[in-house]
Amino acid sequence: MRQYRSCLSVKGIRMIALVEKIVSLENEAESIVARAHEEAKRLEKDSEEETASYRRKLADEMEQRIAAFSSEREKMHQTAMTGAEGELKAALDAVDQIPPNILQDKVELIMSRLGSP
Repeated sequence: MRQYRSCLSVKGIRMIALVEKIVSLENEAESIVARAHEEAKRLEKDSEEETASYRRKLADEMEQRIAAFSSEREKMHQTAMTGAEGELKAALDAVDQIPPNILQDKVELIMSRLGSP
């Protein structure tokens, strides 16, 4: 019986050591999982920040492109208006150069063709 007790005692010690190792491994696994969760949260936050930064960059670039386009269109409009104003001034100057008697003759000719006295 003594042998059986000493054998049981050694088996009990081994069982306790085994349980302690299992508990230690479980604790280590929980720690690894917790660190993995923290790392995943950090990566998600970094990804969100990078995405927001990229969106801001794209919005800024788009605003710059729109401003450049608008400025270019404004210049083209101003150039066209200057040209049209020049043409109008030239036409008005040409009309001003027509002697008044010729204008009066043309007005009378038009009136007679329309049937007005």
